[in-house]
Amino acid sequence: MKMVHYLIEFRFQGIAKKRIKSLIWDVDKKCRIGNAKKKRPIPHITLVAPFTTKKESKLISDFNKLCTDYPLMKFTIKGFSTFENNRVVYLDIKPCKELNKFRWKLSKKLRSYCKLKPLDYKRKYYFHSTIAMKLEPKKFKQVKNYIKTKPKPDFKHVMVRATLLKGQYILREYDFLLRQSLTRKLAKSRNMNKKTTSLLTKYFEGKFNPNKNIKKSLWRKIKTIFS
Repeated sequence: MKMVHYLIEFRFQGIAKKRIKSLIWDVDKKCRIGNAKKKRPIPHITLVAPFTTKKESKLISDFNKLCTDYPLMKFTIKGFSTFENNRVVYLDIKPCKELNKFRWKLSKKLRSYCKLKPLDYKRKYYFHSTIAMKLEPKKFKQVKNYIKTKPKPDFKHVMVRATLLKGQYILREYDFLLRQSLTRKLAKSRNMNKKTTSLLTKYFEGKFNPNKNIKKSLWRKIKTIFS
């Protein structure tokens, strides 16, 4: 029996999602790769690569608990880069310190009962958003040359939600603006997405602080007392 794979990622939303998706389609079409047609691209940043576990309930619980401890986290998209060995072209992501810690804390929390990929056992991690992957050598060179003709993206963004996937389906999604864990139905709800978008607008206008309602873990409370 084939094991189900889980995955934790951030999925882009709004204008950033449209821009990156458009870029993926453009590269795919101009370089005649054909991957975008086979599988609809979902612009994202992988936080924990595909892994397996027999303790789904614990996974959901740990995912939710860890997310509640962290604030709305920022990152910057700084141009293009490549993984030469794997022939991958991607958007280079520069995370804030909290996002870096969040990714590492997830890895450490899950490794006791999940089988992770080797890269997730390492502290150093290259945050990225894939544009094209699994390329033949000639195509890889072609994509690299073409991407050099494109304007280098340089903009800031926030991790609005962290998504826990089971196979291709959303198992849970934590919203850092609503400070709430969402089921698949709620994560895909238009009304819920409108609330998130509204709060994001208020956040950028300086009218809303999503971090003031963070529920501190017992350990963080103890550390605060003794410090």
